[in-house]
Amino acid sequence: MGSACPTDKHLDRALKQRLLGAVILAALLVILVPEWLDGSGHKSRYPQHIDIPQEPEFKPMTELMGQPESAEATDLSRNNIAADKPVTKTPDASIHAWALQVGSFSEQANAQVLRDKLRAKGHPAYVDVQKSPGRKSYRVRIGPELDRSRVDKLKQEILASEKLKGIVVNHP
Repeated sequence: MGSACPTDKHLDRALKQRLLGAVILAALLVILVPEWLDGSGHKSRYPQHIDIPQEPEFKPMTELMGQPESAEATDLSRNNIAADKPVTKTPDASIHAWALQVGSFSEQANAQVLRDKLRAKGHPAYVDVQKSPGRKSYRVRIGPELDRSRVDKLKQEILASEKLKGIVVNHP
C-alpha cells in the first residue's frame, strides 16, 4: 500500500498556513472594522464634549449709547474749540463711555502723527474720522473710558505734559 507522497505533506502544510492566515485576517477584520466604522476610536481619543452656544443676540449700539451727540458738542469738535466745561450728554442707556479729544485735523497724516506720538507715550490714542458734506476731519482721541473721572484726570495730565487742551466727548 503506499505511503503519503511528499508533495501531499507539502500541500497539507501550505493549506494549513493559508487557513491560519485567513482565520487571523478574519479575526482582525471582525475586531477592527466596527472600531473604524462606529467612531468609538474617535471618542476614545477625544473624550471631551464641547457645547457650542447659539449666536447671542446683540442690542443695537443706538440702544446702548442712548441719544445722539448734541449739536453744541458736534460744533465744538468740528472747530476744535476747547470749552470751559466739558461737553456731556445725558443718555438714558446704562453704558456711558468717554474719550478725550485732543485734536482735529483736515489732513489724515497730521492726525496720525499726533496719534503715534501719544501712543509712544503709552496713551490709547486713535483717529476718528468725521465726514461732513464736502470734507472730512480727522479727530485724535484718547480712550475710551467708562469712568468719567478718569478722563477728567487724563485731561489735566495731557495739558500738563503735552500742552494740549482736550475736550471730553462721548464715545463713540
